[in-house]
Amino acid sequence: MQLKGKVVFWRDDKGFGFVQCSQTQQKYFFHIRDNTDNSGRPDINDELYFALSKDKQNRDIASPWQFCKPKDNANAHSSLSKPSHINYAKQIGLLFRASYLVALFGSLFFGLFLYALPFLYIEASLFTFWLYQADKKAAIAGHGNRLNEQSLQLYSFIGGWPGALFAQKKLAHKRSKKSFRREFGLVVLANCLLLAWLLSPLASNFLTQMAFLK
Repeated sequence: MQLKGKVVFWRDDKGFGFVQCSQTQQKYFFHIRDNTDNSGRPDINDELYFALSKDKQNRDIASPWQFCKPKDNANAHSSLSKPSHINYAKQIGLLFRASYLVALFGSLFFGLFLYALPFLYIEASLFTFWLYQADKKAAIAGHGNRLNEQSLQLYSFIGGWPGALFAQKKLAHKRSKKSFRREFGLVVLANCLLLAWLLSPLASNFLTQMAFLK
């Protein structure tokens, strides 16, 4: 049965809202991912056609749904949600990896690795959070062009996992996918083991030999 309703609440950064059914006056949760016509993003008072389905908690939700009238603001949203922004994030990712390697080997060369280590973690965490934010916006917009999960895990492994963990909680992104969370846990464990080794006396001797100017 097709129902009709009006959007009474919408949170664009999360991609969800509530629509009040004209037939029953009930309010139903709906999500941007269930839009069938991809003609834009909803605003308050937009009218939708929708069907009822069940979520994981067996509650009624408006899914799938579409606009009663075509939207004319499909391109009015932030450029951060466009595929071009994801391509930009990927390009910046390449530059970041290059600069990270330069900083890493530079610190080893001058014997300053342990002093540079906190800054490397901060740099990687900030950049990883930014990548999560870019991928979250692309997910909300329903773009197929997304960041590779292995890339996100790689940035976590090189020290960005605190930023990734904060992004998962703050942005509610990648925290419900069990396979990703399992891999993320292994990445954090591997990084912590590597950090423990780097702070050990054995690693200290190794780093001393790596410091050519010592």
